[in-house]
Amino acid sequence: MILIIEDFSHEFLGDFLGDLKDKRLLTWEKRLKISVDVAYALNYIHFEMEDQKAIINRDINCYNIGLDENLGAKIVDFWYSVFLPPNQDDEALYLKYVGKRYYADPEYKMTFKLKRQSDVYSFGVVLFELLCGRLANDPIYVKESDIGLAHVARRSFSTRSLEEMIDPLIKEEIGEHKFVLNRGPNKDSLPTFITIAHQCVAETQDQRPTMKVVVNELEKALFFQENNKDNPKMLLEDIKRATQNFNNDNCIGGGGFGGVYKGNLQDGDGFKTIVAKRLNSRFGQGEQQFLSELQILLDYKHENVIALLGYCDENDEKIIIYEYASRGSLDKYLDNASLTWVKRLNICIDIARALYFFHGGGGKQAKVIHRDIKSANILLIHDWKAKLADFGLSLISPLTHETDYVIDHACGTTGYLDPVYRK
Repeated sequence: MILIIEDFSHEFLGDFLGDLKDKRLLTWEKRLKISVDVAYALNYIHFEMEDQKAIINRDINCYNIGLDENLGAKIVDFWYSVFLPPNQDDEALYLKYVGKRYYADPEYKMTFKLKRQSDVYSFGVVLFELLCGRLANDPIYVKESDIGLAHVARRSFSTRSLEEMIDPLIKEEIGEHKFVLNRGPNKDSLPTFITIAHQCVAETQDQRPTMKVVVNELEKALFFQENNKDNPKMLLEDIKRATQNFNNDNCIGGGGFGGVYKGNLQDGDGFKTIVAKRLNSRFGQGEQQFLSELQILLDYKHENVIALLGYCDENDEKIIIYEYASRGSLDKYLDNASLTWVKRLNICIDIARALYFFHGGGGKQAKVIHRDIKSANILLIHDWKAKLADFGLSLISPLTHETDYVIDHACGTTGYLDPVYRK
């Protein structure tokens, strides 16, 4: 009996961490992308398979992660995997322990109690391997603990000495206990990654996050890293001052993301009118939408796309700052005599140009599908020029002529939603 699978030109992650391949290829950004790839795969088998199916892999380790020619990562081995019965979100299976010693969920190993969080633990060990550049069973860790890297990393986290364990290839030493980051994590990316990795290797299953949470946190760490060079991060204090502490009198709208506030931000000797969109997860959207919109507005700039001025991710506040469109949204003018036929045509052309830009990828490999085109998301500036806004539901995908569509949960606004997509 033979299984035929795709070839992995870079073989396996363990080959790099075990020094069988040139580890210098694994820049910090590449390590983050590998983490995100595997996290998406685990989230899929845990929660997103069709017909309420779910799989626990039971053997996540660095030699079961294959790397393609671009160092894209895929889970390779399902030898020990088990299906969860449908609608078994919180229940556990009781099965004899299998898996690799240094990646083993201690609760599963001790009690035979198997849950999705057993995979989360093993993945947490892989995250620390990527951070430290060494295998979990490296003698340097086994000498300190018979369960290897996970225990050493937990202890170093609690004593705040984990920075000393970071792979020297992604940092440049400048003195004892101090370093400047070279190709490594920036000041926002590093703690985000370390915190979620530490939560994954918690000793008990109920202390560990779900893979949905892990995906969000790793996406955030990657976002901070990719946008480190030109990072328009703003202080919460400055945004509060500009909006008079989100005064209701300054609220000019709201939607799935939360409230939208007009404000005056100090700009040199004068002030600039801005709009601040403040996340309120009660309205249904959350961190994923916040990061999606930020990534698109940072990477895809066009004269017919609303301009990003800054963002804030501080004290559990998530806020996006835009340029101010003085005339507001198109839906308010549809029955207004001031909207002449020529103006309507020009608005159509402006938005068509924005969509053409996104569908062509704006010169980038990945294309953007907006998924919520409607008149309320078309903003008008003083001269009636139109700009596309609200990218919280947008999807970034490397579409090609061979794969010109993606499968994803239908989302959008009733009345505007493509019926084929919805079906």
